[in-house]
Amino acid sequence: MNASAAASPFADIRRLAADLPAPGVFVPPADGGRLAEISAWLTAWTGRTPPSVNRPVVALYAGARQGIGPRGYARDRLETIAAGGASVSRMAGSQGAGLEAFDLAIDRPTPDARQKASMSEKECAATMAFGMEALAKQPDLLIPGVIAAEAHRDAAAIALALFGGEASDWAAGEVAADVAAAVERARGESDLSDPLEALRQLGGRETAAVAGAIIAARVQKIPVLLDGYAATAAGAVLHAIDPDLIAHAVAAHVGGPGHARLLAALGKTPLVSLEIDDEEGVGGVSALALVRLACEVR
Repeated sequence: MNASAAASPFADIRRLAADLPAPGVFVPPADGGRLAEISAWLTAWTGRTPPSVNRPVVALYAGARQGIGPRGYARDRLETIAAGGASVSRMAGSQGAGLEAFDLAIDRPTPDARQKASMSEKECAATMAFGMEALAKQPDLLIPGVIAAEAHRDAAAIALALFGGEASDWAAGEVAADVAAAVERARGESDLSDPLEALRQLGGRETAAVAGAIIAARVQKIPVLLDGYAATAAGAVLHAIDPDLIAHAVAAHVGGPGHARLLAALGKTPLVSLEIDDEEGVGGVSALALVRLACEVR
């Protein structure tokens, strides 16, 4: 590594990715089906036999993009969640899951990715580090998600940059044209073969924070349920660095066609198929109920 690479704000992220602990090994019963697979996954990463989930945490990261969605959307959603008025608030409570929502400077929106890079390298690295704070609660299972207007735009742009194809493979209608424009602009300015560069060019702060949370959970061997298209896109960035970075992560649910295509590219089979576009933890908490049932499989 040359001196300039070592001094890069992404250097610490790359060091984490290069030094990962190995999971344990546990072979599921042959006749247990998917529930047995989930049980084995938990045992391998937590080291507990039989497995259990005692301190699940839903971590939602709120971000805003210039010119995207209703003004004040993220602020309104944060307040609704904090007041217990959102579906995820009630569902997390019913599952005994902790719920944290983080404000990622939503009063200072990131630029429209069609016009300019979302973040500088320094801001992107710092936001990933902030995302790691969700692990301070010492969860034994993490469900990261986002609060952002039209979060599927950034997810689709990241998917297109990482896996290619046409914008219409990852997004529908007018959004596909916006996604294509953002990726074309970014390719003209940067080397998108670097996954972290793709993230800073095309992803919002909320996506960067989720990526940070996922990699911190991997270092600490904490299982992760990926919630929604945006969280899956954050995982895809890490997968492009090294597939082992998301070995601890399972897809909670699948929403629209773009999300389904991205999960297939990552080799992730969702636990449930809800066919909703909700990005605020609803899919993850729904899958949590199934994960807890799997803990009873012997």
